[in-house]
Amino acid sequence: MTHGKTSALRTKSWIAILSAAGLLLIGWVPLLQAEDTDSTIATLAPGDALEVKLETKEALQLYLDLEKSGETGAELLARIAREYAELMLDTDSKVEKQRLGEVALSYAKRAVVADPMNANGYLAVSICYGRLAIFQDNKKKLEYAREIKSNAEEALRLNPKLDYADYVLGAWNYEMANLNIVLREMAKVVYGQLPQASNEKAVEYLLQAIELAPQRVAHHIELGRAYVALGKMDLARSEFEKGLALPSLEKDDEINKTLGHLALDKLNKKPLTAIFHK
Repeated sequence: MTHGKTSALRTKSWIAILSAAGLLLIGWVPLLQAEDTDSTIATLAPGDALEVKLETKEALQLYLDLEKSGETGAELLARIAREYAELMLDTDSKVEKQRLGEVALSYAKRAVVADPMNANGYLAVSICYGRLAIFQDNKKKLEYAREIKSNAEEALRLNPKLDYADYVLGAWNYEMANLNIVLREMAKVVYGQLPQASNEKAVEYLLQAIELAPQRVAHHIELGRAYVALGKMDLARSEFEKGLALPSLEKDDEINKTLGHLALDKLNKKPLTAIFHK
């Protein structure tokens, strides 16, 4: 992990819904849904194989080549959005990160238009708004938070087995439940009232995410910080340890593990301290 990636992570937005405190969602779009046709699976398979190996640029190029050849399906567009979003981790330039995020969001929105019944498109939109929130002022962050939540909810409605949708909603509840006083007042203005959110609901969503995908490091680390907010330090410690014990399979797993180690260290030295609170 480079110093640049660590620094970028520590300066992320309060609502950056990406893994546990990482740039949410690496590996965030499931490879394929059950309803996808054999032809779709075959067409996307080469790029998917590169994605599994974390060869982001190469996977993106294959997907873009498919788009140039006339392919415009929602699954392809969602994958292109994913790769552009993942490339945000590979640059230290804030300008380039924002550019990549904007491109990713445009493809995610196109995926929704291409197939309004495809859950991956809505999940991609939700995640891209989370990635871009870091570049916005507080008012805009809260507006983006609305998009994050609504699109994740639609993704989960369309596909209840989409673990990253549960993850996003868990992270959303945690962030909104722990807003500082200034942001709470601003949220009342943006939403008309303070959005209903709680650490308990965060735990509920994150437990569901883990039930669906227990192998994801991010889910355990995020659940750990929700438990910290509830003062359940033993459960928090257990989740951090579970996340750290898992193999690193996704692009931001090492980043999340670094955060997990830091969290455990602080938790062991300073019990009853809300480690992640701003």
